[in-house]
Amino acid sequence: MDSVIRGLDKESGAIANDSNQPSGLEAINEKRKPIILVRHGQAESNVSNLTGGWSQTALTDLGRRQAGLVAGRLKLELEGVEIASYCSDLKRAVQTAEIIAEQTGLEIVPGMGFRECNNGVAAGRTQEEVEGLRTPPTQPLLDWRQFPGAETWREFYIRVAGCMERVTAEAEGPLLIVTHGGTIINVVAWWIRMPLETLSDFTLKTYNTGITILTESELGERAIERHNDVAHLHLDGIAVPFPL
Repeated sequence: MDSVIRGLDKESGAIANDSNQPSGLEAINEKRKPIILVRHGQAESNVSNLTGGWSQTALTDLGRRQAGLVAGRLKLELEGVEIASYCSDLKRAVQTAEIIAEQTGLEIVPGMGFRECNNGVAAGRTQEEVEGLRTPPTQPLLDWRQFPGAETWREFYIRVAGCMERVTAEAEGPLLIVTHGGTIINVVAWWIRMPLETLSDFTLKTYNTGITILTESELGERAIERHNDVAHLHLDGIAVPFPL
């Protein structure tokens, strides 16, 4: 299938609804297969002094609630769509993916390539435990190894980009990937062909269960169709307020 649009007429490309006006995810009408990225729900490392990265932290109660809300939205939007689905194999992403799979019926395949940045010896430890292990920032930041055994951001990007090249080459339709905030930064940078050396000056904020969609037009123009879409959280009154 060439689009994540529900009700798309394959022959005409028109949206099959009464008003013929696109709404929600139906606004996507690109020829190439889109990529849907979903950050995991709130994890213990997001609200405690535990480190993130490759730490195997579980979802909080709020994280499970967030995952249920995004799962319901995906069930509605992806009904009838054949979509290849993947997730990071870290616990917080797997648990989010399991909740999505339960509601949508999707078979979501875990993989190490979608993991967050490897934080080396800091994984599974508290911030206090790793403070003495942290390496002061070095220039360029792209090559800063924050902890012994950790990935630099350059290495992290190369891992994620290689993983994306593989799964997009294998996929025959849209992709759904449940992953992490740092991984989403690198997927977006890879998608828009950002020069690697500029990554030190670029970041993105993605809230828990925020949705990012990447599309490509018939002219080969790569787009960030949306980023950090948390409309499903607003409906339940648990979205993050403006950072004012």
